[in-house]
Amino acid sequence: MIGSLTGSRRRMLLVALLVTMLTSAVNQTVVSTAMPRIVADLGGLDLYSWLAAAYILTSTVVVPLAGKFSDLRGRRPFFLVGVALFLLGSWASGLAHTMHWLIAARGVQGLGGGMLMAMNTITVGDLFPPAQRGRWQGIMMSVFALATLLGPTLGGWITDYWSWRWVFYVSAPFGLLAFVLLFYALPSYRAEEKPRINYWSPALLTVTLVGLLLALTFAQQDLSWTTHRVLAGFGAAFLAGVLFFLVDQRAEEPLLPGWLWRNNIFVVSTATLFLVTLGMFAITLYLPMYLQIVTGVSATYSGTLLTPMMLSLMVAAVISGQLISRLRHYKILAVMGLAVATLGMYYLGRLPVSATHGMVVTGMIVAGSGMGMAMPTFTVAVQNTVQRTHLGTVTAASQLFRSIGGVFGSALVGNIVLTDLNHRLAALMPPGTPAQIDPGQVIGRLMQAPGDPHLAILKGMFSLSITHGFHIGAVLLAGGFVASLFLQDRELRTRWEEQPALE
Repeated sequence: MIGSLTGSRRRMLLVALLVTMLTSAVNQTVVSTAMPRIVADLGGLDLYSWLAAAYILTSTVVVPLAGKFSDLRGRRPFFLVGVALFLLGSWASGLAHTMHWLIAARGVQGLGGGMLMAMNTITVGDLFPPAQRGRWQGIMMSVFALATLLGPTLGGWITDYWSWRWVFYVSAPFGLLAFVLLFYALPSYRAEEKPRINYWSPALLTVTLVGLLLALTFAQQDLSWTTHRVLAGFGAAFLAGVLFFLVDQRAEEPLLPGWLWRNNIFVVSTATLFLVTLGMFAITLYLPMYLQIVTGVSATYSGTLLTPMMLSLMVAAVISGQLISRLRHYKILAVMGLAVATLGMYYLGRLPVSATHGMVVTGMIVAGSGMGMAMPTFTVAVQNTVQRTHLGTVTAASQLFRSIGGVFGSALVGNIVLTDLNHRLAALMPPGTPAQIDPGQVIGRLMQAPGDPHLAILKGMFSLSITHGFHIGAVLLAGGFVASLFLQDRELRTRWEEQPALE
């Protein structure tokens, strides 16, 4: 058992967890500042949200499967395969010559990334009882924040002075180190009886998520929610979702056991994380674009300007984790954090076209502090409600809905921003002109000549559309804040042997 590890193997495993967190986080954030340049090089602005969505979609599907069967077969094989897939996807992304190729490679990378994030969080739960776990979840969150602190600046520097392709290769040394550490530190595990694998549930879940994402993307491309392919996507998602529910509840090893839905803490935490993750994609996807296009800074400097948000998130996460472990209660930190994050997002949505760097940074610090305060609390709260044998299942299920929020967020916020932008650009065309201005070409012109006064109107339109996305993010975070008010506050257990709060 992982919890019984001592000495050098335990220390090696802790280092491996930190490295895997750093690896996956750096790769995601290092890409963010390169995305406008990728679009300018490969084209396909209508597929912009898919660069993030492809990663999230595949990681979403693999998370509950990895969590469920790691309870039965051990963490080791899923951790090692996750690292291998992550490195393979990174290599393929760097070789991409079309947007479709890059999206497919990001999907492979997402399979590995989903396993890494799930196994990382579950293994922390294996090593520490709930009362100590808040401190370590805060540390892991701070490592994530540190990676996101370094990632945008590193990604911008690589993009400006080398090539955007190299941003996908920076994870290679970290991934190789993590693989070696995990290979030696993680114990092997063999179940006494071979588990019966439930293939239909993940297959139907995949169809559900793909259908939803296709529908949202087609709505973005067609500028309409009622075209045949949009309705077909929603219809397929609905049908597959109903079948998933019916099949999964009758399965011998369901991905989402029925007892989860009778657990108030799981339900409230899941709903809150879904809304919060959905809303935070407004910042993740469009803040780098806002900085580069509206304020006219380089990719490198836009990464530097993201530093205060990541630093505030890191500090708040560490402090929040320490407070959770000392107080042995979590609700007050969750509610306060989401209130602060909502105010920060609303402030960003009020930025004018002439916003200074200081104004942007102020909003980022407020939003980052709130998220850092709130995010570690929900994983600790959910894990406190179950026995160790169900730790992987409940953790993966919670991360599943967080990832679904990311799938919706990348597509929905992208749909809203680009639909608004297309309408504004179409208004510039003379009456009777059938063609629309290609937003991707506009991005290229603004990045090549950021100070051109003739492009001021276009810059203003980008500013209005992107801040509109921030407003939507604020509304979603406010919904998460309201949901968190219904979270039950249970005292954290100090030992695994104590009876779970709920199950």
